[in-house]
Amino acid sequence: MNNKGFTLIELLAVIVILAIIALITTPMIMGVIEDARKGAAIQSVNGLLEAGEQYQVESMMDGVRETEIDLTGDTLDIKGSKPDSGELIYDSLGNMSIIAKYGKYCIEKKFLDEEPTIVTRKECEMKTSEKANQTTKIYGVKRDINTSATEWERTDDGINLTANAQIGTENTEVTNDFDGLYPWSDIETYTYDVEKKEVTSWYNDNPEGFQFDGSKGEVLTYIPTFYYKRYQDEENEYILISNKNIEGYTRSDEFSIGRYTMSLGEDEKVHSKSGVQPLTSKKINEFREYARKLGSEFSQLDYHYFIIQLLYLVEYADYHSQKVLGLGYTDRNNTTSITSGGCDTLGMKSGTLNNDGHNSMIYRGIEDIYGNIWQFVDGINIKDNQVYVCYDPSKYQSDKFDGCYQPIGYKNANNIANGYIKKLGYDGNHLLIEFPTEIGGSNSTYIPDYYGQNSGSRMALVGGYWSDYSLAGLWYWSCNNASTGMSTGIGARLLKTN
Repeated sequence: MNNKGFTLIELLAVIVILAIIALITTPMIMGVIEDARKGAAIQSVNGLLEAGEQYQVESMMDGVRETEIDLTGDTLDIKGSKPDSGELIYDSLGNMSIIAKYGKYCIEKKFLDEEPTIVTRKECEMKTSEKANQTTKIYGVKRDINTSATEWERTDDGINLTANAQIGTENTEVTNDFDGLYPWSDIETYTYDVEKKEVTSWYNDNPEGFQFDGSKGEVLTYIPTFYYKRYQDEENEYILISNKNIEGYTRSDEFSIGRYTMSLGEDEKVHSKSGVQPLTSKKINEFREYARKLGSEFSQLDYHYFIIQLLYLVEYADYHSQKVLGLGYTDRNNTTSITSGGCDTLGMKSGTLNNDGHNSMIYRGIEDIYGNIWQFVDGINIKDNQVYVCYDPSKYQSDKFDGCYQPIGYKNANNIANGYIKKLGYDGNHLLIEFPTEIGGSNSTYIPDYYGQNSGSRMALVGGYWSDYSLAGLWYWSCNNASTGMSTGIGARLLKTN
């Protein structure tokens, strides 16, 4: 009888083999489980959409219909489990948009999407029952349409609020009441993996360890959904921002914007990351194609720029952005662009670390929104000072003045000489779009930014560049370049809209 057993080496070999098999098969099994859970979550949202269609038919018969439905409530006849949080929205044509959270999965379908998809959004965090039931707040500003002052007057819930930016490194405890008020409170920088289409980290989760260098993906800044109203009477212009949908207000859907201007990597793809030179000397259509290669969710900066202007104005109540946020990299002695990341240590604060014109500035996670280089604003074509705007990134095209490109209700200033802006246009059908209609101001009055123009077919550049000094700012427009224009002073910024 042979009593010989396994040796220790043989047992260790078996254990190692089993461990290797486990390492190989466990991710596969977990992947199958993960896919099943994702599929179940998407199917649940499809069920919510079916319930939404049924509700729409029934409510049309009753003559009463809610435009926004809290999915944790009892408005819809839902088969199966309710989501942890979420809402369903109907537009004026009856189309449905939905966002719902089941466990760790956030599923969204916008009005024009064919199917719901898994997304990782800060928006899901906003749809908690606590925030769904929060008090409606309206933060407003108004300004005499004939005044030469750059300041606006605060209105509604904005009265007595204070907003300051950090200028320099000595006083880091600046007061800004808007840091705790929605939507400004939810603006946040994050990193995004374009291959996996996943958010990899949020700045506020780990400020000290957050990677701005692109090692965890594109560095973007999230702008949440909010509602706005802009109008004029005979004396004043008003801008109002609300956390809730109010009659007469317009919804601004969430989007993300590059924290930095586009740079070109060794992989021949564009990126938004710290520590690199901006990509320049490309045409607007080239930047457009670069952005699209990252995925269908990407484009370059477009009309969303005007949303940034609204958020800034209601927060700081002053057209003079260089006075409020700092000069930026704009000194007339500067001779070339600088690398990105000069404001990384500011995190989500606005301002500049050194206000000498030789350093970057930042507005809520958007570095060098003016200064350093010009930035293309896509979806806007100009012909003989008439602006045409398109709101569909998939249809952006240079030198196009029909189809989705519609004229706004006024012409840009067409003075023989360029100059500082005195007045901006207003079109009730294109509330966001405001271009200069009069010049004749200065670098400290009216809208204290410069405006350049020319006749013929032109495109829109914004912000100014490294040696523009007091010309630069959030309202500094250059509309004198043809669509083929390119230079070392012109670049672009990524935009992510779904």
